[in-house]
Amino acid sequence: MCRSMGVNASSQAANSISINRRAIMYLSRIRLMPGRLDNAWEWHRALWTLFPGIERKANESAPFLYRMERMNLAEGAEVMMQSAIEPQKLSERAQLLAVRRFDPQPREGQVLAFRLTANVTKKIRDKANPERKVRVPLIKEEQQRAWLERKLGEAASAIRNLHIQRHPPLYFRKGRRPGKIVTATFEGELV
Repeated sequence: MCRSMGVNASSQAANSISINRRAIMYLSRIRLMPGRLDNAWEWHRALWTLFPGIERKANESAPFLYRMERMNLAEGAEVMMQSAIEPQKLSERAQLLAVRRFDPQPREGQVLAFRLTANVTKKIRDKANPERKVRVPLIKEEQQRAWLERKLGEAASAIRNLHIQRHPPLYFRKGRRPGKIVTATFEGELV
């Protein structure tokens, strides 16, 4: 399971994949409580509550990757999460249903199936303010494939049977600022 798993799924997580490096991870199944699930930013905030004491820094990736599995605004949502830190059961907004410690030990030549939902973007200069860079979504399938290959770097020698599924935009509010996330799900095999 790779990242999004979720909303800003990806860049550092995908960059950190290494065939020769071992890292203990935790795979968790989480239920997000109903209320404010219509705002994708709130999903992220609810998941952060499972990591008390970890300081959130601007422009820094979260210590977790996640993927929304099922959502019902009235009943809540089910999320799969991967993290390098064990999540804590202290949250009122996110209920920890199951946690499994995972010690991946990929071998050279091994084929690994993956599914990754990511906010596939690039940064460009803002036309109104050239000093500022803004993120824009990559819409074309060939751009999305190139993005995935860049993020994986040398972690995989090839990607086989890749299927890319586009999703409708997710709209959210971060404070008073509106936002939009355009995600794509990548499914295939890493060699």
